[in-house]
Amino acid sequence: MSIAPPTPLMPVRRRLVLHVPGYEPLSAVAQQRRLARTLDRTAATWGLAAETGAGTESADGVVRTVHARLAGPDWATEADIRILAWDDLIARDLAVPLPARILRGAAALARLLADGTLVRYGAAHWRYLLFVALPVALLGGALAAGLLAGMALGGWAGVVLGVVLALGLVLLADRRAHLGHLFADWSFARDLAAGTRPDIADRIARFATEIAAARRARAVDEVVLTGHSLGMVLLAQALAQALRDDPDPPRPAPRLVLVGLGSSLLKIALMPQAGALRAGVARIATAPGLTWLEYTSRRDLVSFHRADPVAVLGLPGRGPRMERIHPRAMLDATGWKRVRLSMLRAHRIYVTGNGRRYFYDWGMLACGPGAAGRDPSPEMLIGPDGALRHAPQGAAA
Repeated sequence: MSIAPPTPLMPVRRRLVLHVPGYEPLSAVAQQRRLARTLDRTAATWGLAAETGAGTESADGVVRTVHARLAGPDWATEADIRILAWDDLIARDLAVPLPARILRGAAALARLLADGTLVRYGAAHWRYLLFVALPVALLGGALAAGLLAGMALGGWAGVVLGVVLALGLVLLADRRAHLGHLFADWSFARDLAAGTRPDIADRIARFATEIAAARRARAVDEVVLTGHSLGMVLLAQALAQALRDDPDPPRPAPRLVLVGLGSSLLKIALMPQAGALRAGVARIATAPGLTWLEYTSRRDLVSFHRADPVAVLGLPGRGPRMERIHPRAMLDATGWKRVRLSMLRAHRIYVTGNGRRYFYDWGMLACGPGAAGRDPSPEMLIGPDGALRHAPQGAAA
C-alpha cells in the first residue's frame, strides 16, 4: 500500500495585522519601533531577512500602518501592520495628579472587593490576585514604614519624619514600580466595565470601523487581530461591534483570526457592570469561521493563565484555543534573566521577541508563512536554513 505524500503548504503571502497594545503610555510610533525590533529578532532567530517600512498615520492619528516583510530562501510574506492606538486616553489618566490617581484606584479596588469581583478573580486564577495586591502592598508598605518610623522617634519630630518618609517611599514606588500607573489602570478598568467614558466608547467604535474594513480586504490571505493585555478588551468589544454591524462580508473574504496575548478579558468581564463585554464575548464565541487563540504564561501574573474566558463566564459557543508559553524556552540566557526579575517584562514577553526558536513568536504570527491557528507552528514549518520544510512547487522567493 502506497503512502500519499504530505499535502504541500500554501504559504500566506499577504497578511493584514491589526494590533491593539496594552495599557502603557507608549505612542504609536514607539509601539512601531518595538514591533520592528521584534521582527528583527524573529529574523535573527530563524535565519530570515526582515524589512519594515517607515510607517504612515491616519488623519485622526488613531491608526499607524507599517509595511513589513519576512523572507526565507523559498518564501516571502508581506504584512501591513496597523497599530490601533489609544495611548492618548492613557496619557489623560496619567496626567491626573498622583494623589488623585491613588485615591481613584483604591476606591475602584474597594468596590471590586465589595461586589465579589476579587473572589471571582481568585476562582478563575488565584495568582492574578498577586497582581491585584501589588499596588495595595506598595502603598501600605510606604505608609506603614512612615508610621513605624514616626512612632519610634516620637513627638512632632516623629510626625515630620513619618510623613516625609511615607511620601518619599510613595514617590519611590511610583518611580520604580509604577505605583500611580497601577492605580490608574484599576480606575480605567472600572470605567471600561461600566461604559461611563464616551472617549473609550468612541475609540472602540473607531477600532470596529477598522476591523470591518479589514474583513472586506480582497488582497490579503488572512486578517490577524492581536490584542495585548487590556488592549484585548478594547479589541474584543470592537470585533463584536463589527460582527454585529456587518455579519456577512462579501465573499471571498480573508480568514479572520483573533489572538489574545496575556489577555485581560476576564479582568473586565468578571465585573458585574460589564454586561456589554460579556455579550460581545458571546458574539465572538458563536461567530462562524473565526479562529480564536489565547496565549498565556504562568510567569505572567497580569493575565489569567489557562483560563478560557467563555468557560469561566458560562457563555454559549466555543472558547479560544488556549496555548501556554514558557519564556525560559523562548529566550536566551540574558533575556531570560531580565524577564525572570521583572513582572512587567514577563507581561510584555508576547510582543518583545524571541531569542530561540519556539512555537510562539509574534514576528511569525505577523509575517510568517503559516496561517495562524491552522498550519503547523513555526518550529515545525521552518527548517534550519529558514526554508519551508514542505515547500510547494514554485514557491516565490
